[in-house]
Amino acid sequence: MVFRGGYAIYGFPIPLRTFDARSRSNAPMNARFSLNINSAAQSPDGLPNYLLRSVPTVIAGVNSKDVLDISQPGGVARGSFRTSYFSPDQPTTRAHEWNLTLEREIFANTVVRAAYIGTHGSRVEQYRTYNEQPNSYVWFTNTGLPLPSGAFSGVARRNFDQTSYGDIEEYGRIGWSNYNGVQLEMQRRYSHGYGLQLFYVMSNATRAGGNGWSDDFLQEPNVFLTGAVPADPGQRNRLLNYRRDTEIPKHRVRWNWIVDLPFGRGHKYARNAGGFLDRVIGGWQLAGFGSVRSNYWNLPTSNWGQFGKVEVYGTKYPIEDCRSGTCFQGYLYYNGYIPANRINSYDSRGKPNGVMGVPESYRPSSQPIFPTPKDGGSPSDPNFAFYETNTVFVKLKDGSLQRTSLDTALHPWRNQFIPGPMDWGLDASLFKNTRLTERFVLRFNADFFNVLNMPGLTQPDSSTGILSLRNSSNTARQLQLTLRLTW
Repeated sequence: MVFRGGYAIYGFPIPLRTFDARSRSNAPMNARFSLNINSAAQSPDGLPNYLLRSVPTVIAGVNSKDVLDISQPGGVARGSFRTSYFSPDQPTTRAHEWNLTLEREIFANTVVRAAYIGTHGSRVEQYRTYNEQPNSYVWFTNTGLPLPSGAFSGVARRNFDQTSYGDIEEYGRIGWSNYNGVQLEMQRRYSHGYGLQLFYVMSNATRAGGNGWSDDFLQEPNVFLTGAVPADPGQRNRLLNYRRDTEIPKHRVRWNWIVDLPFGRGHKYARNAGGFLDRVIGGWQLAGFGSVRSNYWNLPTSNWGQFGKVEVYGTKYPIEDCRSGTCFQGYLYYNGYIPANRINSYDSRGKPNGVMGVPESYRPSSQPIFPTPKDGGSPSDPNFAFYETNTVFVKLKDGSLQRTSLDTALHPWRNQFIPGPMDWGLDASLFKNTRLTERFVLRFNADFFNVLNMPGLTQPDSSTGILSLRNSSNTARQLQLTLRLTW
């Protein structure tokens, strides 16, 4: 039995492209020029679809050299362009790693291991964005004023500059990450015609930042309702962005093996074969590897009405989604929102036109403020025009009511993740080496990808909860044959 442990600290650079990919669009280094005479804004008569009503006068490569007006760049209106820059403080990103491992040989050539693994990343890349403008609902609620209009309407709601700039981003090292996991392993060394490895990893990975420019922007308090988020940047970053890293599965099983087939000289069957017969049936080996992994998906953040309990059904309830006019098979994976008038519904001809097979016990986990009634509602209903919306009316300082959609920018289900269907796959190879002469060796491979031809389940639609069977998560089984001569 062996018990071991270790700790290490690393420093590593972040690729410069992480910053370059954003800063290359800074004004005045980037501008767009276009001419589309089908657009009413650029057509000679101020009407759309001009090319349908005229003979083209500009021919590409003939007289198109000066057709663009370089004094009219697009994307440089007030508040329309983004500016990215480096924070002056760029400390080296660090990773702390530690582990404790116990291992023991349980049989001849067979060992088992159990390990606890932990990591902590600090000074991780992340953008802090400010000068963003709040959405309409937050603006109306915080200020009690109507939306600004006029030449400065694109910048008037911003908190840093109300003259020219749009969003401003500071690239810094303010993010962090944590990982705790358990690893279990069994390994049998190749001996007596076979060997194998089996691994299980249970991971809990969380982070804020660390994914370049694609997510986890630290926003300023002005884009939220007053007092809704902490003023301290660190606390606000933890509230808004610290969450499970869905790229790292919580559960993962992997295995691989190799085994000699029992045919040919020295094996159980035809052990005395020789010459040509042994070259045909002997020396074959079968090898393969496979994996199973869990997946996560985000709860939807589009509904702002009533919230209920989230119930994950898995594949318990087969359904048919007939809303498009064609019925597609699937499962009601969880109780997402399906309008009441489209649950087990039929049209006037008796043809299914909803989601069929929804159980009687179904209650949506969330719904918009104005859900459609089961009977489809009536145009005489004062709220008929608002069905399937989150429309609210905010009272302004002057006493008027402003209609808008409810969105506090801090949804109750923000950064909430639910386990989805597990993915799994299995590949295998049948192969052998045949020595033709002392110098020449012929190798034959038959490689099977997705050898069992399992389609696999995709992730459910987070809005409706429907897991459609129209698509597969795995590609179809593929066979690859290889013949290789070496000397």
